[in-house]
Amino acid sequence: MLTAERSFAIFYRLLSHRTANNSHAMALDLITPVTSDDRLHPNFLRTLDAGASGVRAVLQGWADGFVDRDGKFVHEFQTTYNSGFWELYLFAVLKELGIDVDFSHAAPDFVARDLPLVIEATIASHAHDDVPEWEKTLAGITHDQLGPAYVQSIIRLSNALLGKSKRYDSYSAKPFMAGRSYIIAISNYGTQDFYMLGDVAMQRLLYDQYEEKQVLKSNGAPVAVGLFRSDAFKHISGILYSTTATFGKARALGNDEGDFVFQAVRIRNNLEPVRIIAQKKDYKESLIDGLRLFTNPFAEHPVDLNWFDDPGVRIFAAEKDGGLSISCHPDGDLYARQVHNLIRRSR
Repeated sequence: MLTAERSFAIFYRLLSHRTANNSHAMALDLITPVTSDDRLHPNFLRTLDAGASGVRAVLQGWADGFVDRDGKFVHEFQTTYNSGFWELYLFAVLKELGIDVDFSHAAPDFVARDLPLVIEATIASHAHDDVPEWEKTLAGITHDQLGPAYVQSIIRLSNALLGKSKRYDSYSAKPFMAGRSYIIAISNYGTQDFYMLGDVAMQRLLYDQYEEKQVLKSNGAPVAVGLFRSDAFKHISGILYSTTATFGKARALGNDEGDFVFQAVRIRNNLEPVRIIAQKKDYKESLIDGLRLFTNPFAEHPVDLNWFDDPGVRIFAAEKDGGLSISCHPDGDLYARQVHNLIRRSR
């Protein structure tokens, strides 16, 4: 028996017969399935749902102007989803900030046309022996102790960051890279409860404000923290980071009708939690709300903070002596958000 999601996948396949050969000649079609139904990612199937037309419209808007340089993006978006979603979101953010992207370069992911800036995108994924975020369990998102959750998140974020740190070696010799700030953009899907953990794990990984020096994996192996406390990573200018650039972001920005309830937390003045419970018609969130920028005080090519001048970007501007200046959104910085779709039972 076909599920509703599989039925919609078949419907969209029949609706359009665009081929990959035409991907550069027309607007990117993210939605029409290009592979067999059993290979479509669970999060992509959610995007095909009848009640997600607004989400689809948001994603297509994000993709406006995006260039599929190797002809693989749509396939990878539909089969792996999260990394492609993150790239589309980042591209939308860059457009919002007025940063034009030069797609004539094969890599890194985003090369600014008129600024000395490149951005390499990645996600922190779940461990191979852990439950993925799209198969959440009650035990995985409800627990009394945040400490272990933060440590697991730090470990997954470290893996993502170090992988892209090594990638810099293959980029640095390219002539266009000279004098450019190298930013790694990381979206956190590393734990089932990632969307509730905010930016604490990244703060600890980069700045080690608790003087931990390291955290331990379950097998006892150490993972270093405080990566931006010395010049060991001076080739990395900063980290863009989000736990809120998710399906819920597209839901918040879209115009889907339905009984959606948003639960969110904003942090006002870096201290006061502002808890929000609102129906969709009363809930407000900008595209850039929830994005973080962590600067490296030892960077060879520092980030110009004016590039990211938007109240939605919470900026952590670090100093070599350990000082840290943190920007504050006037309405509170978006820290966490989840969306509930209430389904009323008929009598």
